[in-house]
Amino acid sequence: MGNRIDELQGQAKQGLGVLTRNEEMEQDGAKQAEEARLKREADGAIDQAAGTVEEKVGQVTDDPETELEGKARQAEGDIKRTG
Repeated sequence: MGNRIDELQGQAKQGLGVLTRNEEMEQDGAKQAEEARLKREADGAIDQAAGTVEEKVGQVTDDPETELEGKARQAEGDIKRTG
């Protein structure tokens, strides 16, 4: 959730920079928002990949609990990536 908050703060800073015609603030806000978005998406992708591996391990070992935990982690990754 922290990355999403940083992303929103960056967007707000960028907007304020546009309104006040402060190019430096606008650029800083855009940079902050983009960095936070990329971090959020990367974290989500990592969770999705780890969840897929965990799910497959559960399938191979015939362990439904591990399989479900993997699916849950994939869902967490989806949520992180979409914000």
